[in-house]
Amino acid sequence: MARRIEGVSDKLICCAREEFMEMGFQDASLRVIAAKAGTSPCSIYTRFRDKEGLFHALVGEVVEDFLEWFLREQAAFDDRSVEAKTDVLDYAGDKFVMMVDYLYDHYDVFRLLVRCADIDCYENMMDRLIAIDNEYAVRYMTSTGHDAIASGRMSPELLHMLASAYYSGLFETIRHEMPREKAHVYVRQLRRFFVMGWADLLQIEKG
Repeated sequence: MARRIEGVSDKLICCAREEFMEMGFQDASLRVIAAKAGTSPCSIYTRFRDKEGLFHALVGEVVEDFLEWFLREQAAFDDRSVEAKTDVLDYAGDKFVMMVDYLYDHYDVFRLLVRCADIDCYENMMDRLIAIDNEYAVRYMTSTGHDAIASGRMSPELLHMLASAYYSGLFETIRHEMPREKAHVYVRQLRRFFVMGWADLLQIEKG
């Protein structure tokens, strides 16, 4: 077995980030990436298996950490008593500030995900994010006795659509390369819009 030269993987990752960002996933060239890293395409196949494996090496760890954080935050609210859940529409405010900061702390990764939407990494991340959100929204309604679904004001399909619209909107901050400060303003406005809709669906008075 050929000996792997130390540092080549890091060079490939660095050069791949530039190539994917400039060309997108489909048009990115493994030959160009390897040449810029001073090695051969064989080094990519040996270390990452293929182009998709190389892309996952760029984004996978951050995406998994992001989803694990989101799941922990949802579970933390779910663990509260029924009485403590009455602030549901206000509780998440600070959490979404944290979410925006997480995205911008790892801006290059999420910009790459958005830039390379032609690979399924971004879509899969969004699907998992929405699934977690939907699961815990239903758990909240079940635990507190809200009848939004039973009454027909809400349906699983609408729940999915609302979460999809919200989180897609959140990532528009990255797509449009907003500065962090502007992204915070945008997301606060986006949340206010959705909070008023949720207040109506859940029949919660909101000042």
